[in-house]
Amino acid sequence: MKDIDIESWKRRETYNLFRSAGNPHFSITADINVTELLETGKATGIPLFNFTLYAIMCAVNSIPEFRTRFVDDRVFELPVTNPSFTVPIADDGFAFCELEFHDDWQTFNAKCITAVERAKLQDKLIENADTSIWTYLTCAPWVHFTGLTHATFGPDDCIPRIAWGKYTKRGNNWYMPLNVQAHHALLDGFHAAKLFTEAERILSVIPVQTVA
Repeated sequence: MKDIDIESWKRRETYNLFRSAGNPHFSITADINVTELLETGKATGIPLFNFTLYAIMCAVNSIPEFRTRFVDDRVFELPVTNPSFTVPIADDGFAFCELEFHDDWQTFNAKCITAVERAKLQDKLIENADTSIWTYLTCAPWVHFTGLTHATFGPDDCIPRIAWGKYTKRGNNWYMPLNVQAHHALLDGFHAAKLFTEAERILSVIPVQTVA
C-alpha cells in the first residue's frame, strides 16, 4: 500500500474539514442502465448477482479514492480492495461473505460461487477484523429504492458502502438503483458519479462464456 503525505495531498483541506465533522458520511443513489445485463446476460445464463458484484468492484478498484483509507492520523491507498458482501441465510437472516478480488471475470466468478456457498453455512454474523482492505456491499432485490443509508461505526469509519436494488423496466430499458455511501474526507460526489458511469459501462459488456 502507498502512504499519503497529508501536508502535500491535494485533498488536505477537504480531508481536515470532514475529519472533524460529527456526521462525515454522504450517500448518493442513482439509476444505472442494465438492459444488456437483463436481456443478453440472462440469455447467456450469466449469474446476475456475481457479475453485478464483479462490475461494481472493477469500477471501485479503477478509482483511487475508493481505495483510500485512514487509520488514526495515517492515510494510505490500497493497491486493491476486496468485496465483503451480504448473503442470505436461514430464518430471513444474512451473513457476511469475504472474497479476494480478481479482475478476470472467470476467476472471480468461480471464487465467488465457492465463497457464497461457504458463507451460507453460517448461522450468525461474523465480522472480519481486518476492515481496511474491504469494500462493503449489499443487494436489496425487493425494492427499487431511491435512497439508502448504511450503518457505520462512528465518524472515523471510512469503508465505502455500496448497495444495489430491484430491476425496473421503463420503456425499452431496464434500470437498477445503485447507492454509494462514503466518508467525505476521502471521496466526493464526483468520485461516486465516476463509479456509477464505470459500473454501468462494465455491466453493458456481457462475457461470452461463464463458469457454471
